[in-house]
Amino acid sequence: MPLRPKLQRFRALAALLTVVLTPLAGPAARAQIQTQTPAPPAKAAAQPAAQAQPPAYPDKYLALREVAFSTKPEDVEIQAKPGVEQVYGVIVEFHASGGTATVVAFASGDASIYRSNGGGKIGGRREPVVADAARALVALAQIQLTDLPKVVQYPPPAPDHVTVYLLTTAGLRGVEKEQIDIVAADDRLNPLYAGAQQIVSAFANAPS
Repeated sequence: MPLRPKLQRFRALAALLTVVLTPLAGPAARAQIQTQTPAPPAKAAAQPAAQAQPPAYPDKYLALREVAFSTKPEDVEIQAKPGVEQVYGVIVEFHASGGTATVVAFASGDASIYRSNGGGKIGGRREPVVADAARALVALAQIQLTDLPKVVQYPPPAPDHVTVYLLTTAGLRGVEKEQIDIVAADDRLNPLYAGAQQIVSAFANAPS
């Protein structure tokens, strides 16, 4: 059965952006501390400590990421049910291989991986093992729905952190945790992180 036009456009845009995605340089350099000539003691003022700047993500990666976050239920064949908050997408982001990885899974079985330092995977629905992993992650997120608060913004993770976002028919939910915590098997959100890693493994082991 042919895909609906909105879903076709969604996949076409993601595919186009991934094709043109090219490796870029590593993390942005930290802010430099400027040295000033000390003022006389009577006029000296405390200088604020220099703070690290957030990573400078390439536009193509940010565009792919925006496609994922702007996906609507109908784009992935989900019909919203009145009075029920349904999870139709899960986005897990973490740092790996000198950049940030964004793992995306939808209830339709569509799955993607975007990497800030270039490359990625899309079209997971064509591979049964990937599609099954994507649907399993969304189903698990539905069970853990209330473990994540509602949010409006969706920034990438800070260094050594992991972000987990749920796209639901009632809006966006999300949380950021230290990676050292969420990788622990007894962490409440570890199953969602592990589910994203399963998608990464499924893509790596897919025949095509």
